[in-house]
Amino acid sequence: MCSSLCALLLVILAVHNVHAKSDPELHMTTPQIIERWGYPAMIYSVTTDDGYILELHRIPHGKTNVTWPNGKQPVVFMQHGLLCASTDWTMNLPEQSAAFIFADAGFDVWLGNMRGNTYSMKHKNLKASHSDFWEWSWDEMATYDLPAMIDKVLEVTGQESLYYMGHSQGTLTMFSHLSKDDGIFAKKIKKFFALAPVGSVKDIKGFLSFFAHYFSLEFDGWFDVFGAGEFLPNNWAMKLAAKDICGGLKIESDLCDNVCFLIAGPESDQWNSTRVPVYASHDPAGTATQNIVHWIQMVRHGGVPAYDWGSKENKKKYGQANPPEYDFTAIKGTQIYLYWSDADWLADKTDITNYLLTRLNPAIIAQNNYFTDYNHFDFVFGLRAPNDIYLPIVDICTKDYNGK
Repeated sequence: MCSSLCALLLVILAVHNVHAKSDPELHMTTPQIIERWGYPAMIYSVTTDDGYILELHRIPHGKTNVTWPNGKQPVVFMQHGLLCASTDWTMNLPEQSAAFIFADAGFDVWLGNMRGNTYSMKHKNLKASHSDFWEWSWDEMATYDLPAMIDKVLEVTGQESLYYMGHSQGTLTMFSHLSKDDGIFAKKIKKFFALAPVGSVKDIKGFLSFFAHYFSLEFDGWFDVFGAGEFLPNNWAMKLAAKDICGGLKIESDLCDNVCFLIAGPESDQWNSTRVPVYASHDPAGTATQNIVHWIQMVRHGGVPAYDWGSKENKKKYGQANPPEYDFTAIKGTQIYLYWSDADWLADKTDITNYLLTRLNPAIIAQNNYFTDYNHFDFVFGLRAPNDIYLPIVDICTKDYNGK
């Protein structure tokens, strides 16, 4: 989950504010933001085995000339969280944004977009206006989207493997896919860097904890209220809230910040309030209501189950009345680097220590990095993240790629 969820509350408060100043990035796409800062941007598409057409964004190189021993650049793939998009890795200033930091370090940077977000709204046969288009959750992202995007990147670059960095849901889908891997996919991932890693979400805190527990009693209510289709798309209302509240007077900007902290965790000293209008204009980037229901099912379940279709449909789909559990103890063959915090209310410390760390094989955990003051958003937008997280990861990948 990411800063996109702030807009769910902000749009309710949106009123026109004549004092608001509009940042041009509020209305730019990810490639346009990349080019705004003087970097090259490329767009690719890939079709999943179940017909969804996903858009990938690429920064093939940075502003500096970096020479690699074998003549080929290392590839890093960045995957956004729930209700987010590729934009998340580019929305701070260049020296603060992961995508630009890796590009300037000589990496070939690829940014993924899962089905149903702003950039992945197409299908071979279905239209986004039809409810059938939205019958999926992160199950399908892990099963279809993730391998399709990884294979496309490797095909274009001619590499056999890449470095993967995921945030929130971007870690959940990788953990889930690796748990069912026969060993072939794991060989394509040199190292897996998990920022705000998600397994169980039983112990999430804050506003979303109340929201999820309240609705977990009756999942059909979500479809009744929001419809069996798109949930929180990126539209004019969200951009209006971003401009007129987050970019308005100080009292309104502070309100915007505090709403976000109510969701992500306690306020930290690395929150850049001047960039909040940009964050809020691009997140939420949309997903399926069914995907949100799946997350709520996880809160009630306390583990990582597949989507619960109800006992009758489960028997047809899974051969059993209850959905099967993803077995994270089965993950092998990929080195994992964890980055988490006690101040994160979504990738909660209790869930990580009691669930994730008890199931992942210690032999594959290369690093277990614990921070005392990062909320959920800080792993992507925090001003200390470059020095605490991104640059150390650059160093790890550089040494690994150079065989040191």
